[in-house]
Amino acid sequence: MQTCYCLNPNCSQPQNERAATHCATCGMKLLLRDRYRAYKRLGQGGFGTTFLARDRDMPSQPWRVIKQLRVADASEQVAELSKELFTREAQVLEKLGEHSQIPTLFAYFEEGGHFYLVQEFVLGTTLSNELHRNGPMSEEQVRQVMQEMLLILSYVHSKNTVHRDIKPANLIRRKEDQRLVLIDFGAVKQMGIAGMEEMPSSVTAIRSLGFSPPEQVSGQTVGPASDLYALGATCVNLLTKQSPTKFYDHQYGCWTWRDTLELSDRFAEILERLLHPSMSERYESATAVLRALQQANGDTAAIRRPTATYASAAPTKTPNSIPISQNWSARRIDSGFQPISPYREEQPTVSKTTLVRVNGRQRGAIGHNSDSPTGFGQVNGRRTAEVKPPSTSLVGADLRDRNMAKQNLAGASLRNANLCGTNLSGADLRGADLRGVLFTGAPPAWKQIAFRVLGGARTLAGMLGGLLCLLLAVGAAGAAIYFLTGNYLLVGAAGLFAGILSGWYVWRFTGDRLGLSHLNSEEPQRYTLLKGTDLRKAKLDGYFRQHAKRQGAVLK
Repeated sequence: MQTCYCLNPNCSQPQNERAATHCATCGMKLLLRDRYRAYKRLGQGGFGTTFLARDRDMPSQPWRVIKQLRVADASEQVAELSKELFTREAQVLEKLGEHSQIPTLFAYFEEGGHFYLVQEFVLGTTLSNELHRNGPMSEEQVRQVMQEMLLILSYVHSKNTVHRDIKPANLIRRKEDQRLVLIDFGAVKQMGIAGMEEMPSSVTAIRSLGFSPPEQVSGQTVGPASDLYALGATCVNLLTKQSPTKFYDHQYGCWTWRDTLELSDRFAEILERLLHPSMSERYESATAVLRALQQANGDTAAIRRPTATYASAAPTKTPNSIPISQNWSARRIDSGFQPISPYREEQPTVSKTTLVRVNGRQRGAIGHNSDSPTGFGQVNGRRTAEVKPPSTSLVGADLRDRNMAKQNLAGASLRNANLCGTNLSGADLRGADLRGVLFTGAPPAWKQIAFRVLGGARTLAGMLGGLLCLLLAVGAAGAAIYFLTGNYLLVGAAGLFAGILSGWYVWRFTGDRLGLSHLNSEEPQRYTLLKGTDLRKAKLDGYFRQHAKRQGAVLK
């Protein structure tokens, strides 16, 4: 039998009979504002709880979501911040709720010393639950999620609002039409509105590990590009079913997800730019990303409404589908919002890359442009990129582990290029643009020595452990056969067999793990080498300039 739920946060027994008017435990009135009756608790956080309720003032008594703010146990500063964020969420939902893929706000009020927010109930499944149930999504499915989210974000950003908490748990696939709905606007920031600027602590208090961009984590100013970063991290999560933090190498300051995923070149380039640590190097708007995604799709028609696809089934296409932009107000015709065209802004030129295999790992190779011939050769078993000057454009190119020593790259544009492990010793980079590049700097000498000592100790420990396991296996097998038969010939045969079998298993599970089976294989270059590189009049970031100076590059 369905029970009625008491909204008193201090009530020890909140469940009550369906027809009850007051809580049998604490005596609190169960009909909130003489209109809403809660039946189930949906979730609870540090300062608030959400309930599923019915609106008894409507003929059909539709389901609603009630959010209750609870700050009684918090400090004065945290309580004020929580109230500000709660009020902000109500204001944003009132302004943005006309969009068909953002929940509508029905009421915002205070009763009994608590603040309440009543909004539309969206029946469906979050993408995080869908990911847990069906596993990683395909590239086509993630493209559909990205384009639909970009259309929603272009609307949100056009209202001078930044969501600040884009992640799979805040994206619901609505059951009635399989379209995505963006929820949880409690962390939003309204830009340029008097009285709504954030308190200093609010920026650091609102973040989701793995999805929040660097500027938000460090408490700096956020903007539309911050939501785009979170969208890129969300796509990586949907493609891998793992936290995006597992694909960022903090030692070398670069993303590693391209070594795991096999994506089309253009889509991988879009993700890389969305996930750039610098806000200025990301796309300037959701509209610009939409246009880049449209170009990647190779279709000049309008972006189509995605159909529901799941990891367990191949993507399907719906005939006569209509553009998402025409459905933004499908359920709210009087919204008056005019969709932003995703094709008006010019897309920056990005050189085409092609995924190739190097030592069994995926790497990006520079493609050929009509105005910048590029080719590859072999130098000491490693690929060499030969780039012809001048005005060579390698913007965003993946040049990891390339041997580009003594190449003539004067005046080349290498903005946002990945130079992790690239050998640029003696190269001519006068006047080149190297802002925003990813590079790997060598650690101090003492760290390198420590790594080698620890690596040798680990290898030795593995060898001794394997030998001990081998001896124990031989002894145990021999003792067992002798105890059963007393035949020394069978004891010897059993010991030999156990030694061979255990030795094979030891090598399989410890040899590969310790790297013993790869001692003779070629390892990629670890650091970005700039010895003797001519960087006069080149445009460099501060950290890269310091690295170049330590490496012995020519800067003046």
